[in-house]
Amino acid sequence: MDEYISTRRPYNAFLASIVEDYFFMDIPVEALSGKTEFIVPFPRITFCYYFDRPFSLTNHNTQETVIEKIIITKVSTTQISILPTTDRVKILGTHIKPFALAYFTKQPIHKLPWLINTEDLFGDIAVKFQNKINVCTDPEQMFDVIEDIFLDNVLVRDLSLITRAVELIETSDTNLSIEELSSQLNTTERTLRNHFYEHIGCSPKEYLQIVKIKKVAYQLKYSDQSLTDIAFDNHYFDQAHFINDLKKITGYSPGELRKLIPNFRFLQF
Repeated sequence: MDEYISTRRPYNAFLASIVEDYFFMDIPVEALSGKTEFIVPFPRITFCYYFDRPFSLTNHNTQETVIEKIIITKVSTTQISILPTTDRVKILGTHIKPFALAYFTKQPIHKLPWLINTEDLFGDIAVKFQNKINVCTDPEQMFDVIEDIFLDNVLVRDLSLITRAVELIETSDTNLSIEELSSQLNTTERTLRNHFYEHIGCSPKEYLQIVKIKKVAYQLKYSDQSLTDIAFDNHYFDQAHFINDLKKITGYSPGELRKLIPNFRFLQF
């Protein structure tokens, strides 16, 4: 499937610190392993433009389904699936760090909806972006447009505390407690919690859990480890706890999730 996908890292040094990659995909639906993509809760924000081939997105927690062509998905534990509405998947997007949306809006992230309509949030900026993208002839030109839009609209903000908190969570043991995290950051648990809600949209505890689930999902997809070994690797010493945690967040048991994760996983892994 690699022949259908193009990716690039940002050229600008600051953007490279908050944007993980730009990606473009153009592929017939019949070439995918499955039409429905189950989105495992993911510790990144994803921006997607679907051109004239919108996707149907379903929030299985609220039973809400919407059809969109340009969206931003927040970091959350919401159970979401996406489904192409045409015979072809065409997506331009980017993965950004969990706090990076706060560099482009001062609205509290926890007050934004589970699925952010990019035009609703950014207005004319989103419209101009689409107009520029639609005349591009190759992915590199599209990536240049994304980079220019980001650079033209980035806000000057001090997000050092939340940035450091995310770094500590993602580079340390995922069994880290909120008390230990606050101590390492030399701040209070209340201040830390407020920064997470304001700049990421979830609590520190929820974020720690999402990072752990990402590791579990990655191992389920790419390793031949047994479910017991994966549970131990992620500090689940009780199989019932492991199964219940995964089912609560994703809607599926570890065994079910291993079968459901399709090849169409470039959006996350």
